[in-house]
Amino acid sequence: MQRLSPYMKKHDKRGSFCGITQANWAEVNFIETAANEVRGNHYHKETHELFFIISGEIDIEIKDINSGKCTNLSVSKGDIFIIEPYELHTFRTKTTAQWINMLSQQLDLDNPDFHKLEET
Repeated sequence: MQRLSPYMKKHDKRGSFCGITQANWAEVNFIETAANEVRGNHYHKETHELFFIISGEIDIEIKDINSGKCTNLSVSKGDIFIIEPYELHTFRTKTTAQWINMLSQQLDLDNPDFHKLEET
């Protein structure tokens, strides 16, 4: 997982501007989730995902499938981060939350790059 900072921030009497990314992304999605819900719990083999939190508070558990390393973090309004391939990510919303999700490649509905860990 990679935390990012806005590439530019400006604020004046009209309001504010937050530059999220200057990279090219193949797909952009808006997600809204009620409080106390779980999303994700999967990983991708090829896809990178950028997230920009618009509102709310979310606890995230990330497990690197290759190394087994686990990371827990809390994110909220304004946070920007990238989930890398082979990082199992589970989002637990503490409050109603809204975020933008960007994918490095378009979702192929016939062969989606979504994978779950096998239960043992």
